[in-house]
Amino acid sequence: MNKFLFITTILMGMISKNEPKVEVVRSLFYEAASNKSAAEKFSRALSEVDNNSSPVLLCYKGVAEMILAKHVFNPFNKLEKFRNGKILIEESIVRDPEDLELRFLRFSIQSNLPGFLGYDEEIFIDKTKLINGYSTIKDTELKSRILSYLSDSKYCSIIELKKLTK
Repeated sequence: MNKFLFITTILMGMISKNEPKVEVVRSLFYEAASNKSAAEKFSRALSEVDNNSSPVLLCYKGVAEMILAKHVFNPFNKLEKFRNGKILIEESIVRDPEDLELRFLRFSIQSNLPGFLGYDEEIFIDKTKLINGYSTIKDTELKSRILSYLSDSKYCSIIELKKLTK
């Protein structure tokens, strides 16, 4: 009987999880980069996300941690948020290394961080994956955001950008 209750409890916890839709989280992400209250709203929207969630939601949670780190005053808390975010982002990519949205998120984070943090080693790998896989992206909004971001990025050459707009 105890085994039955244990399994039922776990299943009910999985079913009742109130995770946000990726489209909602994505729009919150674009707002979060600009101000603290939007960053906090972005983070709250991801509060139900855990290691059992989809890789894309896990990655957004990691991104939210990193964005919040920007708004924290205490350097120890800032570093802790950075490390937590990095772990979540990397775990999501390990779980789904071919997902271009995950690569885009990591690229956007790494290309904005100060170099002394040492979290920039995948910038060129992610950029290459994004450029090579760009034509396969079905979601038009995501595709547009990626093109816009890469166009504004100091990491993309004119030749690489022309490859995207063919």
